[in-house]
Amino acid sequence: MSRGGVAGRPMTASFRAGLIGSGDSLTVRNKITHAGINGVLLRSLRERLGLTVADMARVLGAGERTVIRKEQQRTALSPTEADRAYRLARVADLATELIGDEGKAVAWLRTPSAYLGGETPLAMLDTEVGTDLVTESLHAIAYGGVA
Repeated sequence: MSRGGVAGRPMTASFRAGLIGSGDSLTVRNKITHAGINGVLLRSLRERLGLTVADMARVLGAGERTVIRKEQQRTALSPTEADRAYRLARVADLATELIGDEGKAVAWLRTPSAYLGGETPLAMLDTEVGTDLVTESLHAIAYGGVA
């Protein structure tokens, strides 16, 4: 998957493509449930988003030492961790698409929002309900609302 970029900039693969490699839902599910996401891919996503180990640990619902170990030893994420990493990548892709700039989208993920009760979008991704609120917020931004 490639994202159209600003003139003069190379096209960048989506966050999901970098994590999973395929947009096919069945393939994505199989990779998530059958240990197809490893620490190398997780580190790549974390670094591209400019997240700390602590940030990623919160999103994954794991300890910081677990994230460090999986990144260093290149071990597979559990299905729950992989699903949460995919959720993060999916929201980052949507933010990039609707905001129109990857850098601004990444910054937006860390910016507290009144729409989200003063929380950052990143902090809301620990639950599906929080993710729904983040998605609503993005659509409000994209379609003229205040978020």
